[in-house]
Amino acid sequence: TMSRQVKDKKAPVTKINHQSLLSFVFSTAILLSLFPSQCTATLQHNKGYTNNAKSKFLLTPPSVIRLSHLPITKNKYTQTCASTRSLYKLRGGGVVGKSKKKNGAVIPSQQGGISAQSRRRLTLLLVSTALFNDTLQLTMLLPIIPTLIASPPPLGVSANAEIAMGVFFASKDICQLTFAPLAGILTARTSSNAALALSTACLGLATFVFADATSFKQLLVARSIQGAASAAVLCGGLSLIAETHAMEARGSAMGMAYTGLALGVLCGPLIGGLLFEKLGRRQTFRLAASIVVANAIAQVALMTLAPAVKSSIDNKQQGSNNKEESVSAADSFKAISTNSDVLVVAAAIFCINAVMGVIKPLSQIVLDREFQMSMVQRSFVITIATFTYLVGTPIAGYLSDRMPRSRLLGASLLLAALSSIFFALRTLLGLGSFLVCVSLLGLSLAFNGSVAQALLADLVDRHKLGKYSMAFALSDMADSLGLIIGPILGLAVSQAFGASFGVGLVGTFCLLLAPMVLKIP
Repeated sequence: TMSRQVKDKKAPVTKINHQSLLSFVFSTAILLSLFPSQCTATLQHNKGYTNNAKSKFLLTPPSVIRLSHLPITKNKYTQTCASTRSLYKLRGGGVVGKSKKKNGAVIPSQQGGISAQSRRRLTLLLVSTALFNDTLQLTMLLPIIPTLIASPPPLGVSANAEIAMGVFFASKDICQLTFAPLAGILTARTSSNAALALSTACLGLATFVFADATSFKQLLVARSIQGAASAAVLCGGLSLIAETHAMEARGSAMGMAYTGLALGVLCGPLIGGLLFEKLGRRQTFRLAASIVVANAIAQVALMTLAPAVKSSIDNKQQGSNNKEESVSAADSFKAISTNSDVLVVAAAIFCINAVMGVIKPLSQIVLDREFQMSMVQRSFVITIATFTYLVGTPIAGYLSDRMPRSRLLGASLLLAALSSIFFALRTLLGLGSFLVCVSLLGLSLAFNGSVAQALLADLVDRHKLGKYSMAFALSDMADSLGLIIGPILGLAVSQAFGASFGVGLVGTFCLLLAPMVLKIP
């Protein structure tokens, strides 16, 4: 160690000998090797200081000796430790320092013991869980609702059970389509965190209504609330990911979020059927609602204790400027709805979901009439599409950070068109052709989900369109319209000319739209 210079009236100033200087250099080298992050060397200009100015080294842990009263020369650069700044905490706390810039994205330092990267991961985890809960509540009803509708009134219906079931499942898409713009406005005027937490809480409330419903009207109301909450979950969750992730990392983040959604689609019917058989209706939905409410509480806790870190984009490197704070929701929606690139992406989302909307009901008819499959076998065939969707979603997100996203979205349209072609070839190639059809459809939906949303966020930045939430609201509207109009148009054509013509018509739209998507820079 190095002794202080002690100045006394009787004793002269002690000079530093070579042995003490060598000891000081050796101990400093050890500290720099043991604590590189706390002892990062910086250069501070001491302009205006006198020869008697002081330079202090405050090192973590506190057992390290404080060195002070070292003489410095006026107008010289002095090598000091970065932790001398008062913004650094000494005893194991987080570091509240200046933000660093990496690849054009501003990355703040640690705060409150949780780094910015860790908070982004927590945010992504909660968004993925919210999307998982959303689709889980929607799909776990598939094996349960036929039993509820077949029960005696007032919970069930005595006549037109098939029509009642169709109205029940269509009510979700209709309400989601209607509420999507309102969800975008809600997210824009409050915050992505607040919209996500509120919509998740509403989803839990709707699930509690399913548990205690006593009439079919109450079931219908609960399903409608699910549709409205689902629109807000998508707008809030995807906006939060777009705000907290830089352009070059959005694809992977969207892929992980949609992986949670795919897990809900895959597990929902199985979990719903097993719990309904073991626990009954009330306990099944109460348990599911409790999980959703716990997710909402976790979102509020994260928003309070470790708020998400927004990522700003360097205009020179990215060529974009986010006017999130200055553009109103109405002006943003007007700009988004008149942008040609955004409309092409929305049309792609519509066409791909329309293909799924046509194949989904026709597949049950085809597998039953043409291949004489039982209900269990038909369910297994449809599960293939869900499995490829689950596997393809993170892969699509990974590729979208390393390839042009417009090309991947164009590939998604081509996969949907190929799916319709293999659907028509089932009469020649048999069941194998149909299995290829549903597999390609799952991959198409995987690339459409994560890639299209990341591309929309990029277009908002690139064209200075303002609010992410309004772009995702438009995407949600296109999604719902595809699931509503696709089956109506496809089934009408199929009834007149055959099942292959109905699917082929919608697949042709995908094929024609692909060149337009590829033109998006």
